[in-house]
Amino acid sequence: MPKVQQYPDARVTRTRGLLKKALLALLEEKPFSGIRIKEIAERARVNRVTFYDHYVSKEELLSELIDEVLTEYGDIIEGMPRSSLAQWPPTNYLGTIRLSVGHIKKHADFYRIMLLTNGVPDFSNRLHDQMSLSLHESMRSMGEVSPDVSLDLFVDWIIGGAIGVYKYWLQEGLRQSEEEIAQQMLKITLASSGVFKLKPR
Repeated sequence: MPKVQQYPDARVTRTRGLLKKALLALLEEKPFSGIRIKEIAERARVNRVTFYDHYVSKEELLSELIDEVLTEYGDIIEGMPRSSLAQWPPTNYLGTIRLSVGHIKKHADFYRIMLLTNGVPDFSNRLHDQMSLSLHESMRSMGEVSPDVSLDLFVDWIIGGAIGVYKYWLQEGLRQSEEEIAQQMLKITLASSGVFKLKPR
């Protein structure tokens, strides 16, 4: 856990924000394993003592950075409208897709570095785990899939498709608008959802 600070909250927030931005900038230049705390502090324009006032290690800083972004994304997924899986995708599913795509654009630098480079090799697994946890939470109240289809595989199918689209969009430099990407994701989902032969609980 991050260290408890005696500074005013605004100062703590500002300093931690500078350290996270510094780490992200350095990850564009080299793998996480090659980054030193001294470099993070220098890039953030603080001294090493200040770094250790807030974090015990660069790993803790990275973990907090990732957790903040993925928790925000998880909240979007868990807020997905509830309905029977027999009617997948749920009503206003497009709204959830729009929020998800907006989240990716908001944190485009973060996701571009994390998904398109090898700077943090474990990130894809953490993203998958967060999406899986949130999707399972959302789907518990929706019903059950056909006995011929594994819910775990169904969730993995959704996750794999979404991450694939996000990576494509980031590689293209966000050339398409948020609405274009959201509409494409909805059309792909509608075109393929019948394969799962979903049924109500």
